[in-house]
Amino acid sequence: MDMSKFLVDAYFTQYESKSKYMMGSSDPESLSLKDVVSDLSDYADEPLGYALGKGYLLLREQLSALYENVTPDQIAVMNGGEETIYVTMRALLKPGDEIVVQTPSYQSLSVIAKEIGCSIIEYRPSFEQNWEFDLETLKTKITKQTRLLILNYPHNPTGACLTDREMASIAALCREYNLYLIADEVYRFLRMEESCSDASFADLYENSVVLGSFSKTFAAPGLRLGWIATKNPGLMHRLLDYRHFTSTCSNLPCQWIARELLNKRDAIIQRNNALVHRNAELLALFVKQHEKIFSYVPPKGATMAYVKLKGKQSAMAFCMEILENTGVLIVPSSVLEKSDEYLRIGLCRKSFPKCIQLVSEYLFNRKK
Repeated sequence: MDMSKFLVDAYFTQYESKSKYMMGSSDPESLSLKDVVSDLSDYADEPLGYALGKGYLLLREQLSALYENVTPDQIAVMNGGEETIYVTMRALLKPGDEIVVQTPSYQSLSVIAKEIGCSIIEYRPSFEQNWEFDLETLKTKITKQTRLLILNYPHNPTGACLTDREMASIAALCREYNLYLIADEVYRFLRMEESCSDASFADLYENSVVLGSFSKTFAAPGLRLGWIATKNPGLMHRLLDYRHFTSTCSNLPCQWIARELLNKRDAIIQRNNALVHRNAELLALFVKQHEKIFSYVPPKGATMAYVKLKGKQSAMAFCMEILENTGVLIVPSSVLEKSDEYLRIGLCRKSFPKCIQLVSEYLFNRKK
């Protein structure tokens, strides 16, 4: 992968307009503005000037409440998850650095480091082990030259999660090797099993940079707002220094809306988890009905499942066949990683029952 093309975005650009239904989206059903706010009069006297570089203070105070012991000064609001990744890597890394990256992953989590000139070592949990975190395997990837570990939990696209014990073991490993940790936590609080931790590495490890976003857990991608949380003051200073060369600050009115959204955070999280629960049950039935075609590990969190294709048909070919015959767009693993044998199935859209009905009917008729 290189920065000439963001593969999953390019895939959507090419095929989204040809589809009637989306069945591969990683984000939840988007909220409407009226779902979030009915009155912005409290902000009527606010000047439409530059926001603070770290973000609107009242918003950062609310974001700090998502953590156990992170202060508003240890949070910086940025323009979507993409800027948080870009700025963090530019501030942390230099050519020749060695990093360990969990895969599959959001493309930016590896390609930006590669463009900087870093050596990339991949850590990939296995389908055969139910996508579960494997500390011993991770240890084999880390050397004395490793500078940075990058993890994403709850995980896109497998739906894997970490337990409290696993998170503690990761923090201990990072301390042992004096690593920086980038923890992509944009799906935090979206979980289907009690064993999945709601904790944050921002509370557990002092040299972590935690990435958050309003696009996933909070179902408001149109705000284009994300944030970083870190207890390392020197690192925060470097991040903000580099941020001066990107966007300086984030959209102020969108930060006002984000404040109102966080006032309803519990209801929004409950709504998203309920959608995923309902659709995950439909997916389980679908896989059972078509067990000669698919196998999968039921997701534990996030908003999606990673379904494996049996047989010789590639994931891309399957997705094109389904799109042509049903109008349903699914995401093949070839735009997410090197593999072309998995399908990313989005589970947090209201249209999912219709999507899975159309695909199932087509597959039954294909057998005849």
